Amino acid sequence: MNWLHFILWTAGLYLLYYAAMILYDLKTSGRATPKSALNELTFSESILPQEVEHLPDKKAEEAKTKSPIIASGGVTLKNLFGLCREEAILYTRPVSF
Repeated sequence: MNWLHFILWTAGLYLLYYAAMILYDLKTSGRATPKSALNELTFSESILPQEVEHLPDKKAEEAKTKSPIIASGGVTLKNLFGLCREEAILYTRPVSF
């Protein structure tokens, strides 16, 4: 058996399986179930939605303008290459990619 026969047999078996499942589903979907056997949950709410006025908070506005990070200790890419040339970088653990 070569690859072409294997793929054709596999595709044929899949088509046969799905056709059988579709026919079985069509056969069983025609039956009507009683209303009490549907196991359906329904909810009714008597609460109406209300429009809420939004007032901006002054503290939230101040927090957005000021950054909580004063300094991160990071360097630019140009400075990083400069530190590499000067061999000023200490490796404390291996670098994983």
